[in-house]
Amino acid sequence: HGFAGLPTARGVSVKSPEFSCFGHQWLVVLYPGGGRLEGSKEGHVSVYLHNQSPESIQAYFKFVLKHPTDQTKRSFETGYAIQSFVAREGKGRHNFAKRETVLTYLNNGTLTLEVHLRSRKKAESSGYVPSNSFNNNMLKGFNNEEMSDVTFEVGGEVESAANRRKRAKTTPTTFHAGHLILKLNAPSLADMCKPGDEAAVPINGVEPEVFKMLLYFCYGGKVSEDELEANAKAIIEAADRFGIVNLKLQAEAVLTKQTEVTVDNMLDNLLYATSKNLALFLEKIMDFVAENGSMLLGKVSFGDVPSNLISDILTAVAQGKKSAGGVAGDDLQIMRVGEMRKRLHDKGLCIDGDRETMIALLRENSESSPSASRVKLEP
Repeated sequence: HGFAGLPTARGVSVKSPEFSCFGHQWLVVLYPGGGRLEGSKEGHVSVYLHNQSPESIQAYFKFVLKHPTDQTKRSFETGYAIQSFVAREGKGRHNFAKRETVLTYLNNGTLTLEVHLRSRKKAESSGYVPSNSFNNNMLKGFNNEEMSDVTFEVGGEVESAANRRKRAKTTPTTFHAGHLILKLNAPSLADMCKPGDEAAVPINGVEPEVFKMLLYFCYGGKVSEDELEANAKAIIEAADRFGIVNLKLQAEAVLTKQTEVTVDNMLDNLLYATSKNLALFLEKIMDFVAENGSMLLGKVSFGDVPSNLISDILTAVAQGKKSAGGVAGDDLQIMRVGEMRKRLHDKGLCIDGDRETMIALLRENSESSPSASRVKLEP
């Protein structure tokens, strides 16, 4: 509304209300007097579509400006193009149309701009085509003695009685595996044996059922949500020990979802998350600390908390302010853990680490991109 009265200085933006589409939050950012990026021309209106959600998405989009009454007049369109919308970044047109022309397309002073969005979906096949059978074939080798060259004896340890330190071993359970499969998917476990070893490798401190889930996952199997919920910490412990990163992070996601952080359990959860490098779980705890700081004062002693976690607390505070539109600065420094892991995964880098490790990896492996590909929205 009132487009003619909007600021005409270059680099000054106005934003539309947020709207939802494809499970993401969006807004349109308009520069009535032109943007600040290289290539923006004097006297032209710049317009960008901005992904407000913390996850990336690929979508086709275009802007359309039509004359409100005279359909014979030219419509301004950006063209339907597939774009990868990174979290909290925008895509659009630096020189959408001349401002003097846009002023003639107003409807009672209001600029009406159409936003067309279409998700990227794969075309359906007209006939049956079998999928790659690799996973099914791999699972045929799971715990198959004839197809294996290493053996493990897993003796789960259980408490002999409540509140006692003495432990008793159950009867060991034997598992068979292929060393090459372990080398690719559980490198630390593979380092404990050699192909063709006659003696079975003893595995202590892991319940046989948990070890079975880990081995099944290494062969391409899926651990169910119920199994993850019932054994989250045991799976995290074993997966971390044997280098099965993806399973560890799956169990961490379930643990994060099912754990209600309170004043009473916050410190224990924080120390646990730190000890296992559970960045996602730690992020949830830090969000709780940032939101409930006054409740924690005098009730929680932070004497045993590592000093490096102060940075995580400040990050949680900054993330909260940015979501409310109050912080500008280094997006990478306050990026959510899920988005950082996705970027690392897309670059083929390790996604298991604390915030500082992930940030350092992203910075070391960042590729310079043209200024036109990124949009800074702060005026």
